[in-house]
Formats: sequence, C-alpha cells, structure tokens
Amino acid sequence: MKSFKHQTKSFDENARIKSKSNTSAKLISKNSNNNNANNITSSIDKREALGDLTQLNENRKIDLNSKTSLQKVHIYKQKHQKRPHEELGTKTELGTNEHYDNSQNSDDVLKFHFDRLGGSSDVSNLEDIGFEFANQNRIVEQFDDDEEEIVQVDPEVDEEEEEEEEEEEEEEEDYSKPMEPKWNKAIFNELQYVMKKFSKNTLDETDEDTFDVTMVAEYAPEIFNYMHELEYRLVPDSNYMSNQDELKWEMRSVLIDWVVQVHNRFNLLPETLFLTVNYIDRFLSKRKVSLSRFQLVGAVALFIAAKYEEINCPTVQEVAYMADNAYTVDEFLKAERFMIDVLEFDMGWPGPMSFLRRTSKADDYDYETRTLAKYFLEITIMDSRFVASQPSWLAAGAHYLSRKLLNRGHWTEAHVYYSGYTESQLRPLAEILLQNCRNAESNHKAIFEKYQERRYRRSSAFVQEYFEALEQL
Repeated sequence: MKSFKHQTKSFDENARIKSKSNTSAKLISKNSNNNNANNITSSIDKREALGDLTQLNENRKIDLNSKTSLQKVHIYKQKHQKRPHEELGTKTELGTNEHYDNSQNSDDVLKFHFDRLGGSSDVSNLEDIGFEFANQNRIVEQFDDDEEEIVQVDPEVDEEEEEEEEEEEEEEEDYSKPMEPKWNKAIFNELQYVMKKFSKNTLDETDEDTFDVTMVAEYAPEIFNYMHELEYRLVPDSNYMSNQDELKWEMRSVLIDWVVQVHNRFNLLPETLFLTVNYIDRFLSKRKVSLSRFQLVGAVALFIAAKYEEINCPTVQEVAYMADNAYTVDEFLKAERFMIDVLEFDMGWPGPMSFLRRTSKADDYDYETRTLAKYFLEITIMDSRFVASQPSWLAAGAHYLSRKLLNRGHWTEAHVYYSGYTESQLRPLAEILLQNCRNAESNHKAIFEKYQERRYRRSSAFVQEYFEALEQL
C-alpha cells in the first residue's frame, strides 16, 4: 500500500515554495508600485500551477453539464434560508409511516418545502389540485420550463466569449457549492399522492420484516424521521477548504484514498467508512489543520468511527502502524479527545447505508442492485461537491442508477415512498455518478480495485464494461 507520506510529498514541497514566494513578494512590494505587485502575484500563481497539483486537478476534472438551472436556483435559495431541522424539528422525513395513517407528518414536511418555494403554506390545498399520477411527467416538464433562470445576454459580447465565461462560472461552482436535489410544486404533488397512498397501509403479514424483531418495523418511520433530522443537523461546510491555509481539495482526495485502503485492510463495515469521512469534513469545517497533521486527522477519524460502528475495532497501535508510525500513541489519544470535543460529541451521523437499505425494501432487497449501489456511493466520498449533500439523496441516486444499469425496471411508487425522492430528482445525480466512473483507475483507484473483488460482484469492472459497450455502438 502506497504510503500517505509519499503521496503528499509533492504537496509539502509546493507549500514551502508558496511560503517562500509569498515572503519575497512582500519584500519586493514595499519598493514597487501596484502593477509590479500584480505581476509578482501572477508569477507566483504560475509557479504554483507548475506543481503536481495541476496534474491531479486535471485528472479530477468532471463534466457537470448535467447540473440543471433549477439546482442552481435551489442552491441559491438554500444559502439564504434555514435548514429543515430549524423549522420543523423532528418531522423532516419525506417518507411516512406505513403502519398507520400519518399523513399529517408528510403534510408538515411538504408545508416546509412549499414555504421555501414561496408558495402557499396550506398543504391541504394540494388535494384540490386534482392531478393524475400518470400525468406527472407532463406537469414536471411544464414547471421546469417556467422555473428556468433568465440570463441577460449582452449583444456586444461574442458567442465564444460568452461560452467561455459560462464554463468558468460552472467550474467555480463545481467545488464551492454542494449538490442538492431540486424541488418544485410538481414534485410535491407526486410525493403527496404517493405518501397518502402508502401511509394508510397496515402491517403486512406476508412481509418478513413484520415479524423480525431486529427490524423493529413498528418504529421504522419514527427512526427515519430522526435520521432525516440528523442528516441536516450534522452537515459539514461545503466550502471549508477556503479557510484552510495549507490544504486543498486534491489533498483531501489523497487522504480519503488512503483511508479507503486502511478501511479495506481492516475489513471494516461500510458504515465505518462513511462515518469516517463525515468526521473528517466536519472537523475541518471547524478547525484549521497543517499538512503535517492532515494524515493524523484521517487516522483518528477512522479510529473513532470504528469504535462507534464495529464490534471488534482495530487498536490504536494498529492504526498508528498503518500511518507508518508517523505519530505516537500518545498523540493519537490526545487527538482523539480533541476531535470528539470539536465535534461536540455528536458522533451519530446516519450515513447513506441505512437509507440504501430502506430503499432496497422496494425491490425485495435485491443483492446485486444494492452491491452496485454501494460502489456508486463510495465514489461520492472522493468528490468534494458531495461533501454537504444529504446521504438519503445520495443513497436514492445510487440505487436508481444501479437499477438502470442492471435493467431492473422503472422507479416505482414504492421506491418513491421508501426513498422520499422522485425520478426527476435522481436523474441529474445519476448522470454525475456515472460520469465519475469514467477513468476510474485514476480518479478513485483504491475504490476501483476494492470493487473488482468477487465478493463485490466485480461491480467496478462491470461499469467499465458498460462504458466499453457504449463506445462500440
């Protein structure tokens, strides 16, 4: 396994060059005018661009043309409005109770999202719309046309210059704004229909989960209500890297790749991996970290997550050994206490695996579908755009894409009910997930090699064969 120290050596060298260059720039700027200072700054930027970070950045550029204008509108609105848990308390789940009539809970959720759209807050008015579920595609398309952003075009600007400006704006948004599901009135109508249809169901005696004590079927809706609250409350800052002095998004990718290798070496649970990444991002959202301590953050986060999720977790000596003994055991223990304190002892982030299992109930827990969906989910931890995305949405999108590639049929009403998301919300996400699978060996090598094993049904190889088949058409 390639050491983290070796992988980050180029990053450390670039950091030293940057520090020396900044010092020389300050001395020269005292005796020069503003134009000379600007030239010095641009030369420093060019010198940094010659480093290894440029090569890594080029390998990790991802086409995001699938991001719709509605998603941009939603992201803009989200920045200026409260999150669901601040206004609804514990009732933030889009799903409803399948064992008794709890349509009031779903009405509260829909009321919140209608308020965000600026519409009527009286959700009971939805029943007067009188739509048919079969006509939802027409309604969605009609609303999409109405909600498109209006962009003023300067007639003096050439078309080529205009396209270049739009591409630059998209590239800036790729790494500074999180991916979010779109919401509109047609989607609310569809959800309202599905929730009311399924929420009045009673316990199904033919369902194995009904009589499985470990599944606690009677309490499932309340449990997922609470998990939806946590996924909004324990979300990292999507742009925390701008506050870090020595770190960049490319360095985060190297660290996560190392964490995946260690996680696979210890044969830990998938929940442990996703929880580790959440601890890392939340910690970096609140504290500045030097490059020399960056690997310690990842190792300690994995150590804490393993304690939380695993029955038999690795010892601190084993984790220190995987970090090439770059830090002592005493440093690990002090860092562990410090990280738990910074995270305010909120260690129970739900993660996407629970939501994936919930969605899998709609297709009778198909193993191949869920295994391929796990591969798509693990890819998201390498992409900085998904740092602040809801795990329930990522799980639903991964499950949706998996069903499409395996030809398992359409996204049914049962999938909408158990996931809480419609097909129109998941299609843009599925396109980005599939695009991230291209050049898998260079973009996420550790995950690609992991899912080439037989126990994971060679999921990564299956996706690459899918791309090869498309090229031959």
